[in-house]
Amino acid sequence: MFKTKKQKKYLAIILTISMMVAMYSVMPSTDIAGAVDAIEDASDTISDSDLNVSANHTFDFTTGTTTAVDGYIEVVFPVQFGTSSLANTTCPDAGANWAETLSNGDRTLRCTASGVENAAGAEQIIINSVTNPDSEATIYIEISHYNSSDILLERVTVAVAIIEDILMTAKVDSSLTFAVSGTSTAGIVGGIPCKNASTATNTPFGTLEVGATSTVCQTLNITTNADDGYTVTVEQDDELTSDSLSNINSFSNSPDNTGSTTPKGWLSPTNQLDQYHTFGHMGLHTDDSDLEDFGTGYDDFDNNETETWFAGLNSTDVMPIMHHDGPSNGVAQDSGEAHLIYQVEVGSLQEAGDYENTLTYICTPTF
Repeated sequence: MFKTKKQKKYLAIILTISMMVAMYSVMPSTDIAGAVDAIEDASDTISDSDLNVSANHTFDFTTGTTTAVDGYIEVVFPVQFGTSSLANTTCPDAGANWAETLSNGDRTLRCTASGVENAAGAEQIIINSVTNPDSEATIYIEISHYNSSDILLERVTVAVAIIEDILMTAKVDSSLTFAVSGTSTAGIVGGIPCKNASTATNTPFGTLEVGATSTVCQTLNITTNADDGYTVTVEQDDELTSDSLSNINSFSNSPDNTGSTTPKGWLSPTNQLDQYHTFGHMGLHTDDSDLEDFGTGYDDFDNNETETWFAGLNSTDVMPIMHHDGPSNGVAQDSGEAHLIYQVEVGSLQEAGDYENTLTYICTPTF
């Protein structure tokens, strides 16, 4: 009996299947369509890639298949990572219509479509407070998409690099420039004219007239990159003293080296017989209004709007005259430039003579 070609073809197919069953004991399964890397545009943005620190993971990806009710998406961390908790996880759409569960030692987050199906498209899953591995490595994290029958629909693997932080360093050298300059007779400080010209190292009051004030001014400029700014103080070595050791005391009507550091309006010397400290006095005013940040009382120089206030120098207290709490460019008023005016007045009992003393400015930057 002869077989047709069609019969021979069927016999060949049957023989091939019989041979495969004999070799493998089972029938070969068909491929799962689209199950490999079918999820697209997948990434894991990690908040910190340093070793052994807590980091947040934001997974962005695009599904190609609708998630039916009770279908789910899983994110699986390998054992090198620490665990998370449901309080630190967020499923797609900020968790709306999704149920969250953790498994695999709290390293697998499952987001299950609850109540309604979820259309294919861009998704985001957030898992916070996961401890990074304690050694440098490139770690792979799986994102898988299943239907309600636990059949894999699509998946993708994303990678993060765990590396030690990089220490970046830089140095900026400290800088400070402090300059003192004189003023001409055209200068005005605190609304008071500078009657006598001065230089950086000389403040001559000239010949004093009884009952009249004599003034001299200076300008101070500071340039620094000190992050906490600077303070400038002034002190005197002694009262204005003559060759015969007579003196012109500090403002106001104060015994030797006890001038008042508390500013107040100008007062003429009381010129009382045998009260030598009342024969004359010298005081100063600064127009730096930033002194209010230095301390209580020192802002009084600019607290009065109707007159210019003065303070005296003494042998125990330095007088703050400039202050700023940050870097300065050396030209801005109150944060790099200030103007001082020194004023003296004598009464008729002030002893004759040539008087002098020495002033010292001290600039202290704080870096």
